[in-house]
Amino acid sequence: MIYTRIYADAQGESHFDDVEMPLGLTVAAAGLPPIYASPQIPTRHAQFLIAPPAAIDDTWHPAPARQFALHLKGALEVEVSDGQRRKFYQGSLLFLEDTWGKGHRNHKVNNEEILVVFLPVPDNLLIRPAPPPQPG
Repeated sequence: MIYTRIYADAQGESHFDDVEMPLGLTVAAAGLPPIYASPQIPTRHAQFLIAPPAAIDDTWHPAPARQFALHLKGALEVEVSDGQRRKFYQGSLLFLEDTWGKGHRNHKVNNEEILVVFLPVPDNLLIRPAPPPQPG
């Protein structure tokens, strides 16, 4: 499973990174066949956010915490400070850890409201980015 990570480099500039979440076969509940699941990731809480299109502006801001953001409804275009932009739709999973520096900014895609659930993780939790591609 691939998710998008937004992070700040040593100079405080933000970037996108595609990260593969490891999945393994597990039995989720007695009597069910094995399914693929990620390792359990501790979270601090869950917060649901509903934003009307008028609330989406293009203000640069860092993420308030290291957190997963799961888009449940609507579309959003996110820009990082290196100039890249990506669109995220229902079902998109992001990991935001640009908690300092310039941050990122959001752009409205259409006139549909956005529904996102934020899942902050403990500050000391290590979420490993994907290894760099191997030559050849």
